[in-house]
Amino acid sequence: MKYLNELVTQLQNDKIPMIPCTMEELNEVKKLIGTNKLPEAYIEFLEVMGGGTEHTFLRGESCFIDELLELNEWGAELLEENKVPLKLTCNDFVFWMSQGCMFCFFKLNEGENPPVYFYSEGKKKEGFYKIADTFAEFLQRRYLRDKYVFQKKD
Repeated sequence: MKYLNELVTQLQNDKIPMIPCTMEELNEVKKLIGTNKLPEAYIEFLEVMGGGTEHTFLRGESCFIDELLELNEWGAELLEENKVPLKLTCNDFVFWMSQGCMFCFFKLNEGENPPVYFYSEGKKKEGFYKIADTFAEFLQRRYLRDKYVFQKKD
């Protein structure tokens, strides 16, 4: 494990059970993006905890395999409902959504541990903006319950 080693070690030390995706589920996600390639950090996430966690970490948030395949569609629908001039492209991968009113995504062509971008209907005038320099940083900050995780990064 290259990108999520520190986080996974923390979760293990805190005795938080993690459920991996099956190989079949991982292939479903890969099929979803067609000829694009998933970043390595995200593949690590799926392989270690893509099936869920049995604790408060990311619970109640849409990011695990049970809802994962719908997230891009739901993100596009949210943008449409909010009548904003923003569109998700086939290069954008929505990996996290909360309460149907906000989502996070990364661009499939921005490296193995890509920056994370955010959209919220409460801040729709700001459009998409970067909130983490890497996917691993986003997960770490969610685990630490960083209340500033959704603020714009310079």
